[in-house]
Amino acid sequence: MERVLNKAIKIKEHLNEQYLEVKKDDFKDACVYLYQQRHAILRLMFAADERQIDETFKIYAVFSIPGIDKFFIIVLSVRDNVFTFPSITKEIPAAHWYEREIRDMFGIIPEGHPDLRRLVFHDSFPENSYPLRKDWHISDTDLKEWGEGIKQKVPYKFMEVEGEGIYEIPVGPVHAGIIEPGYFRFSAVGETIFFLEPRLFYTHKGTEKHFEGMSFFDGVRLSERISGASSFSHSDAYCMAVERMAGLEITEKAKAVRTLLLEIERLYNHMGDIGNLCAGTGLQVGYAKGAIIKERIMQLNERLTASRYLRGVNVIGGVKEDVLLKADDILSTVDIVTKKYKELMNLLNGSISHIERLENIGVLSEDIALRLGATGVTARASGINDDIRKAHPHLLYDRLEFESHTMARGDVFARMMVRAEEAECSISIINALIENRYKGELTVEVKGIPPYSSAFGYTETPRGSVFYWVMSDKNGMPLRVKLRSPSYCNWPAVPFAVHGNFVPDFPLCNKSFELSYSGCDM
Repeated sequence: MERVLNKAIKIKEHLNEQYLEVKKDDFKDACVYLYQQRHAILRLMFAADERQIDETFKIYAVFSIPGIDKFFIIVLSVRDNVFTFPSITKEIPAAHWYEREIRDMFGIIPEGHPDLRRLVFHDSFPENSYPLRKDWHISDTDLKEWGEGIKQKVPYKFMEVEGEGIYEIPVGPVHAGIIEPGYFRFSAVGETIFFLEPRLFYTHKGTEKHFEGMSFFDGVRLSERISGASSFSHSDAYCMAVERMAGLEITEKAKAVRTLLLEIERLYNHMGDIGNLCAGTGLQVGYAKGAIIKERIMQLNERLTASRYLRGVNVIGGVKEDVLLKADDILSTVDIVTKKYKELMNLLNGSISHIERLENIGVLSEDIALRLGATGVTARASGINDDIRKAHPHLLYDRLEFESHTMARGDVFARMMVRAEEAECSISIINALIENRYKGELTVEVKGIPPYSSAFGYTETPRGSVFYWVMSDKNGMPLRVKLRSPSYCNWPAVPFAVHGNFVPDFPLCNKSFELSYSGCDM
């Protein structure tokens, strides 16, 4: 297999990105070699319509090897007359959703995929209609087929589970409270979950298509609205991708501001998520204390940036606001938060009933997490030491001393404790950043976007890694913007974590993953 990789043509090397083009017969072998022999992680996989460049579609499989700050991108060209590519899902299970999404969006079939049901589009969506092809537009025929499909209420083909005593419990897609739509079909024996199949993607908004219709500069605002709880992380990764593509190096001061706000965003999310777990165990005082701490930090966000969700700060080339000038406010708030956080954790760890409800519930094994490409707290709570801040240092993370916290238990308790340890780490990073002085202006001039250039942007959100891949057309406008949120990686892991648990445990398990519906379904 290594010989297959050696035969690959290096078509591009930019910063820490190495693009290797292979022939169709070698595509699977090259990917499997990286995954099995080099223990590489499949970060994302996607397609792009590049017919205006060389009359082909491209399939990109992006890997990174632990301990090496480099992305290895296996590239396969697909021509109009052969809309297929070899599926790698059986060998690399993390590819399963990516390949189904490519089929939905581009009509390129992953040959050998074990499950070719639709993923993003529900069954009323018109056949042979592929929105991310450049020549696609909504036709009258599409609209007619769509309307007829909705009237007919075409059923989704859920997996059938047979056996003595098994019955089904349908939940959703509309839920109590303010959460977004998601359908969960439980196959249970008594109160024990035997199998769970989720059906998501009720909120598809065509975000990647929207990116293509605006400038790279206007795209910053769209990236901030992918996932409310990670607005700054998304815009940071998007700006990083465009800046790398344009050959820009932002100033030390801009890097410091971005690093600081990323950690503030992580802190308020983890505080809120720890409190939300208390709602699942009935410890209402813990839920209230977590919400108060989160609210205190979000009020700080508004004082710093005029946005509770840290929107409107990032721009291509740097940042708009020098929040470091408000160091006293940041430090005083963090001091209060630190005290309240310690009080909260003392309360939770001293509550036997709370801890007993978290232990040995929702266990996700390291093996399953690795196979499915889990990321963030979900991965680290299952013993996988993967943190983009460490694996691929960016901004000022290479100057900071911090550790990625892991636990091997893989249960709800582990996910709570990893968040708690990461919150302490964020507090330490914030204090360290405030102590120093930084050079440079807030922004650097963007002279233009080179035609047909491309690059990755990435960062570690509170939920895990987020990736953006951007490519410009001949006029320096977006040809393709691909984004991959952490929830997209982690949702497939939930059914494995809840297997063998009681049905009433599902809400608690689900809360411990803290996944986004809309942030997954762009």
